[in-house]
Amino acid sequence: MRARQQARGGFTLAEVAVTIVIVGIGLVLVLQGLNNAKTTAAHTRNSKLARELALYTLGQVESGLYQDDIKLGLQGNYSDQGYAAFVYDVVVGDEAFVESDPNGGFDSWKPRTQKELDLQKQKEEEDLPEPYEKVKIRITFPKYAEYPNELVLERWIPWKQVYGDTEADSSSSKTAGTTSGTTAK
Repeated sequence: MRARQQARGGFTLAEVAVTIVIVGIGLVLVLQGLNNAKTTAAHTRNSKLARELALYTLGQVESGLYQDDIKLGLQGNYSDQGYAAFVYDVVVGDEAFVESDPNGGFDSWKPRTQKELDLQKQKEEEDLPEPYEKVKIRITFPKYAEYPNELVLERWIPWKQVYGDTEADSSSSKTAGTTSGTTAK
Protein backbone atom coordinates (compact mmCIF):
# COMPACT_ATOMS: atom_id res chain seq x y z
CA MET A 1 0.00 0.00 0.00
CA ARG A 2 2.83 2.34 0.59
CA ALA A 3 3.85 2.28 -3.06
CA ARG A 4 0.51 3.67 -4.21
CA GLN A 5 0.53 6.61 -1.82
CA GLN A 6 3.90 7.92 -3.02
CA ALA A 7 3.46 10.90 -5.46
CA ARG A 8 5.17 10.89 -8.83
CA GLY A 9 7.50 13.82 -9.66
CA GLY A 10 7.30 14.18 -13.49
CA PHE A 11 5.12 14.79 -16.58
CA THR A 12 3.46 12.16 -18.65
CA LEU A 13 4.31 11.75 -22.32
CA ALA A 14 0.89 13.08 -23.32
CA GLU A 15 1.37 16.29 -21.32
CA VAL A 16 4.77 16.93 -22.91
CA ALA A 17 3.38 16.30 -26.42
CA VAL A 18 0.47 18.74 -25.91
CA THR A 19 2.85 21.40 -24.59
CA ILE A 20 5.17 21.02 -27.61
CA VAL A 21 2.21 21.33 -30.01
CA ILE A 22 0.94 24.49 -28.30
CA VAL A 23 4.40 26.11 -28.27
CA GLY A 24 4.94 25.10 -31.93
CA ILE A 25 1.65 26.68 -33.03
CA GLY A 26 2.51 29.84 -31.12
CA LEU A 27 5.95 30.05 -32.76
CA VAL A 28 4.49 29.56 -36.24
CA LEU A 29 1.98 32.37 -35.67
CA VAL A 30 4.66 34.71 -34.33
CA LEU A 31 6.96 33.99 -37.30
CA GLN A 32 4.12 34.57 -39.79
CA GLY A 33 3.34 37.88 -38.11
CA LEU A 34 6.98 38.93 -38.34
CA ASN A 35 7.15 37.95 -41.99
CA ASN A 36 3.98 39.93 -42.77
CA ALA A 37 5.36 42.94 -40.91
CA LYS A 38 8.62 42.78 -42.89
CA THR A 39 6.75 42.48 -46.20
CA THR A 40 4.46 45.39 -45.32
CA ALA A 41 7.43 47.51 -44.26
CA ALA A 42 9.27 46.77 -47.53
CA HIS A 43 6.19 47.66 -49.58
CA THR A 44 5.67 50.86 -47.60
CA ARG A 45 9.31 51.81 -48.12
CA ASN A 46 9.04 51.21 -51.86
CA SER A 47 5.77 53.16 -52.08
CA LYS A 48 7.23 56.15 -50.26
CA LEU A 49 10.40 56.02 -52.34
CA ALA A 50 8.37 55.77 -55.56
CA ARG A 51 6.38 58.83 -54.53
CA GLU A 52 9.53 60.81 -53.77
CA LEU A 53 11.12 59.79 -57.08
CA ALA A 54 7.92 60.66 -58.97
CA LEU A 55 7.81 64.11 -57.38
CA TYR A 56 11.50 64.54 -58.23
CA THR A 57 10.84 63.73 -61.89
CA LEU A 58 7.73 65.94 -62.02
CA GLY A 59 9.85 68.75 -60.60
CA GLN A 60 12.38 68.22 -63.37
CA VAL A 61 9.59 68.35 -65.97
CA GLU A 62 8.19 71.49 -64.35
CA SER A 63 11.61 73.14 -64.38
CA GLY A 64 11.85 72.57 -68.14
CA LEU A 65 14.60 69.96 -68.09
CA TYR A 66 12.76 67.62 -70.49
CA GLN A 67 11.24 70.16 -72.91
CA ASP A 68 12.89 68.59 -75.96
CA ASP A 69 11.91 65.00 -75.10
CA ILE A 70 8.49 65.40 -73.48
CA LYS A 71 6.48 65.23 -76.70
CA LEU A 72 7.62 61.67 -77.43
CA GLY A 73 7.08 60.57 -73.84
CA LEU A 74 9.72 59.89 -71.25
CA GLN A 75 10.86 56.52 -70.01
CA GLY A 76 13.76 55.53 -67.84
CA ASN A 77 14.90 54.32 -64.48
CA TYR A 78 16.56 55.80 -61.45
CA SER A 79 19.87 53.97 -61.63
CA ASP A 80 21.73 57.29 -61.30
CA GLN A 81 20.14 57.73 -57.87
CA GLY A 82 20.88 54.11 -56.91
CA TYR A 83 17.40 52.67 -57.54
CA ALA A 84 17.72 50.74 -60.79
CA ALA A 85 14.61 48.63 -60.03
CA PHE A 86 12.40 51.76 -60.08
CA VAL A 87 11.21 52.50 -63.63
CA TYR A 88 9.24 55.57 -64.74
CA ASP A 89 7.00 56.52 -67.66
CA VAL A 90 5.81 60.08 -68.24
CA VAL A 91 2.93 61.03 -70.55
CA VAL A 92 1.33 64.41 -71.19
CA GLY A 93 -2.23 65.40 -71.96
CA ASP A 94 -4.89 62.75 -72.22
CA GLU A 95 -2.50 60.03 -73.36
CA ALA A 96 -2.58 56.73 -71.51
CA PHE A 97 0.29 54.63 -70.37
CA VAL A 98 1.39 51.80 -72.62
CA GLU A 99 1.04 48.47 -70.90
CA SER A 100 4.33 46.65 -70.73
CA ASP A 101 5.66 43.37 -69.42
CA PRO A 102 5.77 43.73 -65.61
CA ASN A 103 8.80 41.45 -65.45
CA GLY A 104 10.60 43.13 -68.34
CA GLY A 105 13.08 45.92 -67.87
CA PHE A 106 13.38 49.30 -69.47
CA ASP A 107 14.86 49.28 -72.97
CA SER A 108 16.43 52.65 -73.71
CA TRP A 109 17.62 51.46 -77.13
CA LYS A 110 14.16 50.48 -78.34
CA PRO A 111 13.59 52.30 -81.63
CA ARG A 112 10.42 54.28 -82.08
CA THR A 113 8.33 53.13 -85.00
CA GLN A 114 7.59 55.52 -87.85
CA LYS A 115 3.88 55.15 -87.15
CA GLU A 116 4.37 56.39 -83.57
CA LEU A 117 6.42 59.33 -84.81
CA ASP A 118 3.82 60.21 -87.49
CA LEU A 119 0.95 60.04 -84.99
CA GLN A 120 2.90 62.22 -82.58
CA LYS A 121 3.64 64.79 -85.31
CA GLN A 122 -0.02 64.85 -86.39
CA LYS A 123 -1.12 65.30 -82.80
CA GLU A 124 1.34 68.18 -82.30
CA GLU A 125 -0.06 69.95 -85.36
CA GLU A 126 -3.63 69.61 -84.07
CA ASP A 127 -2.83 70.71 -80.52
CA LEU A 128 -3.17 74.36 -79.70
CA PRO A 129 -1.32 75.75 -76.70
CA GLU A 130 -3.34 75.68 -73.51
CA PRO A 131 -2.51 77.48 -70.29
CA TYR A 132 -1.84 74.18 -68.46
CA GLU A 133 -0.86 70.66 -69.48
CA LYS A 134 -1.66 67.49 -67.57
CA VAL A 135 1.50 65.49 -66.85
CA LYS A 136 1.18 61.95 -65.54
CA ILE A 137 3.98 59.78 -64.22
CA ARG A 138 3.90 56.08 -63.47
CA ILE A 139 6.56 54.51 -61.26
CA THR A 140 6.92 50.73 -61.27
CA PHE A 141 8.89 49.10 -58.45
CA PRO A 142 9.62 45.58 -57.14
CA LYS A 143 6.52 43.59 -56.17
CA TYR A 144 6.02 42.22 -52.66
CA ALA A 145 3.34 39.60 -52.01
CA GLU A 146 -0.12 40.73 -53.13
CA TYR A 147 0.59 44.46 -52.88
CA PRO A 148 0.49 46.64 -56.02
CA ASN A 149 3.85 47.62 -57.47
CA GLU A 150 2.82 50.74 -59.33
CA LEU A 151 2.24 54.37 -58.41
CA VAL A 152 0.66 56.97 -60.70
CA LEU A 153 0.77 60.70 -59.98
CA GLU A 154 -0.75 63.51 -62.01
CA ARG A 155 0.03 67.22 -61.96
CA TRP A 156 -1.14 70.21 -63.96
CA ILE A 157 1.89 72.23 -65.06
CA PRO A 158 1.91 75.52 -66.99
CA TRP A 159 2.24 74.92 -70.73
CA LYS A 160 5.41 76.95 -71.18
CA GLN A 161 7.18 75.07 -68.40
CA VAL A 162 6.43 71.75 -70.05
CA TYR A 163 7.11 72.63 -73.69
CA GLY A 164 9.04 75.89 -73.47
CA ASP A 165 8.42 78.86 -75.73
CA THR A 166 6.98 77.65 -79.00
CA GLU A 167 8.33 78.97 -82.27
CA ALA A 168 5.08 80.88 -82.90
CA ASP A 169 5.41 82.67 -79.56
CA SER A 170 9.03 83.60 -80.13
CA SER A 171 8.48 84.69 -83.75
CA SER A 172 5.44 86.81 -82.84
CA SER A 173 7.40 88.52 -80.09
CA LYS A 174 10.25 89.19 -82.54
CA THR A 175 7.89 90.69 -85.13
CA ALA A 176 6.16 92.73 -82.45
CA GLY A 177 9.53 94.09 -81.40
CA THR A 178 10.51 95.02 -84.96
CA THR A 179 7.11 96.55 -85.67
CA SER A 180 7.27 98.72 -82.59
CA GLY A 181 10.84 99.63 -83.48
CA THR A 182 9.88 100.81 -86.98
CA THR A 183 6.94 102.87 -85.78
CA ALA A 184 9.12 104.65 -83.26
CA LYS A 185 11.35 106.07 -86.02
